[in-house]
Amino acid sequence: MPFFALRRTSGGAVPLDVSFKLIDDDNQPLAGVPVRLVFGIEDWRAPDAGVRLVTDQDGSARFTTPAAVSRRWSSTNIGFTGLSMPFRGDHLAVAAELVFVTPKRGGGDTEHRWLYTADIHRLPDGDCNTVDLDKVYAAGPDGRFTKLVGRNAAGPNFDGRVDGWRLSSAGYRMCGYMLSRIATTGGGTAWHLELALMRKSKPVLAE
Repeated sequence: MPFFALRRTSGGAVPLDVSFKLIDDDNQPLAGVPVRLVFGIEDWRAPDAGVRLVTDQDGSARFTTPAAVSRRWSSTNIGFTGLSMPFRGDHLAVAAELVFVTPKRGGGDTEHRWLYTADIHRLPDGDCNTVDLDKVYAAGPDGRFTKLVGRNAAGPNFDGRVDGWRLSSAGYRMCGYMLSRIATTGGGTAWHLELALMRKSKPVLAE
């Protein structure tokens, strides 16, 4: 069974049942990997926010945690046109603390521990959309993840530099996401999230 630790959140949160999966770019599960996940809470930059877990043998973890699911306006593309349609739906902000390993110029590797962020929007028909992992943060002097590393983390146009190198991505992308309401006794509100992340191969740096 996976290990996880839960940090309590304050008011406004609802129960979120999470089915998490971590795979590599050959769709193989990544077992024994430590991950920290944060779901829409106010103090999401704090180094102890959210849930810490270690993936099981099949790369998965299952847990329930408080989360902030809000209602907001967004837009979705209409087919293959350049048009978009506004909608008011459910929104969940996601943050994941992950390790990204890059080679050094003179040999060896550098391990970066970054906080990757994303937004999941649930449309009125129950479908969900996202622009994938976007902004990436490193820890500042106080340990909080306040230092912006770059945007468009999933690529292919990641705009951050790593040890002076420009990379196509920050090593991960969101390959599965589905936010849905679940029935509760007494008429309360609860949610279920299926979330899958893919770790890409270690980059090869070139001049």
